[in-house]
Amino acid sequence: MTSHLVARPRVLSIVRDADVGAARAADPALDTNAYAVADEIDLTLVLKDRGVELALDGVCCDGAELRGVAVPVTEPGRDLRALAASGVQVYAVSEDLALRGIEPSALVDGVALLSEAELAALLTTHDVTLITAS
Repeated sequence: MTSHLVARPRVLSIVRDADVGAARAADPALDTNAYAVADEIDLTLVLKDRGVELALDGVCCDGAELRGVAVPVTEPGRDLRALAASGVQVYAVSEDLALRGIEPSALVDGVALLSEAELAALLTTHDVTLITAS
């Protein structure tokens, strides 16, 4: 019996939008990335444009009600920490942070900075690139 080592596909996922106060249990773009981890892929997640807002530490929608129904707690930082802990490389584009006046110290642990030039280089090193919005 011959054993073949198959390289895991390298997937670059770029999240370009954020809706951190949405009335849902998780951000759909981050939720999709969490499922990707289970599919045995080498995932790199990049937060770009308004997507960088998802990396703000302490962003939460808690205790709200809509027409008397409790809105699920949303905490994108928790989701990003879990992705990083599972081995996903999580980046925020530094130019997009600067444009919004966000200091890198305001980001959750596990989110690294990436420049636009470095992002361009990543595009050439992955098998698949996905671009999503919330």
